[in-house]
Amino acid sequence: MSSNIYSVGLNHVGAYQVSGTPFFETQLLDPTPDTSIRFQFPKVTKRIIVKNTSSHTVRAHFVPWTNGEFGFTTDASTNNNYFSINSGEAMEFNVKCKEVFVSSSNAGGNNDFITVFAELTNIPAGRMFDLQGLEGVSQ
Repeated sequence: MSSNIYSVGLNHVGAYQVSGTPFFETQLLDPTPDTSIRFQFPKVTKRIIVKNTSSHTVRAHFVPWTNGEFGFTTDASTNNNYFSINSGEAMEFNVKCKEVFVSSSNAGGNNDFITVFAELTNIPAGRMFDLQGLEGVSQ
C-alpha cells in the first residue's frame, strides 16, 4: 500500500481550471506619494482585478514600489515594472501570486479607494514563491 499523500500545488492544473473562491478587499490609498498598499491573499490566485476608484492614476505591481517596504530588497520602480490604472478604470491579471501592491505618485485623499477582487485557488499562499528579484517584476 502506498503512503503517498497528494495535495494541490503550484503546478496542479486542476486548481486553475475550476472556478476560484472569491476574495474582495478595499483599502484607502495611502496619503504619502510613492508608498505601496499591500493586498495579501490567503491562497494563491488564478485571477486578480484591481479597480481604481481614486481621483487619479495609480500603479499596480507585484513587489513594493520602494526598496525596503515590507522587508523587500527589490522594488518595482527600478525598471518601471508596473501597470498604470486610470481613475475609474480596472485592470485584470491572470496570474498566480500571493500578494499585489498598489501605489500612486500623488497623495491620496479621503475618498481615494482601491478595490481588489481575486479568484483564489485551493493552493496555500505559503507554497507560492516570492516574486522579488524576477526579471520583469523587480529587475
